[in-house]
Amino acid sequence: MILSWIGLVLQAALPQSTQVPQQAPTTLSVQMGYKVSPDTVIIGQPFNLLVKILAPRGVRFEFPAGPDTAMQNGVRPIELRGEKFVSMLGDTAVALYHLVAWDVGVQPLRIPDVRASLGGEERRPSLSGATVFVRSILPADTALRVPKPPRPLIVLPAFNWWPWLILLAAIVASVLLWWIWRRYRNRPKAPVDPYLRAQREFERIEKHGLVEGGQYGLYLSLLVDVAREYLAARIQGVRRSDTTSELLRIMNPRDGVEAELPRLLERADLVKFARAIVSREEATDAASTIRAIVDHVEARVNPDSEAAKKIAATEARAA
Repeated sequence: MILSWIGLVLQAALPQSTQVPQQAPTTLSVQMGYKVSPDTVIIGQPFNLLVKILAPRGVRFEFPAGPDTAMQNGVRPIELRGEKFVSMLGDTAVALYHLVAWDVGVQPLRIPDVRASLGGEERRPSLSGATVFVRSILPADTALRVPKPPRPLIVLPAFNWWPWLILLAAIVASVLLWWIWRRYRNRPKAPVDPYLRAQREFERIEKHGLVEGGQYGLYLSLLVDVAREYLAARIQGVRRSDTTSELLRIMNPRDGVEAELPRLLERADLVKFARAIVSREEATDAASTIRAIVDHVEARVNPDSEAAKKIAATEARAA
């Protein structure tokens, strides 16, 4: 639109190539000029028709909407591209048409007459002389033109998606299985009963054959460590990191076989820190005593346990 305004102002300032004086009474004098730019085009190339009319003040102008749309031999020679542009510059009316031609040769623009009226008088300046020359781009002798051979039809190859879909499904299944296996491997382990764990540890130590190998001090130390683990899991307030004096102060063992616990803990400390010598008989006696202490504590803490039933059966046989 800005370029069109600039073109209208320049065209209004320049002299027009064609002036059509109109013979009219002195009461309504109308002068019209037009210009086709460019005057030679090819088919489909846009061009402009600039129309300028000078008339007295108060004249009403009516510009046609565009060229005649009737076709000739099935061809519409001139066509309006977009909309016409109309403006007033003082007593001068300016109209700009953007046109395009679709047939070769000299083509009349087929623009209807412009109407200028004032009071009861009317003038119709004619645009029948406005033409454009449409040149052909064909060679002078069209028989010399050798057309290119027709191109083959574009055939889109059929793509087999099934292998890729199977591969994608296999990748998804592999990732899913890996995730399930990882969750299964890192699943939280079910808690093991402290008494059962202590019994398993006792059996594992026995399988090492430490007594037969003469490692009596190591044998005693491992048994005491198992008892410490059991007491820390079963007795309220006892921790695995407690020293011997702290553990004894919390438990305060006085009854039955539990009274032997201080002696065994102190003996194990001497083996660990002072490399005390332990005999075979002392090691085997300590093993049976430690097992008995674990059974006694389990029976006291859990009266319905198998340890409590076993101690009750032993006491019944002794009685």
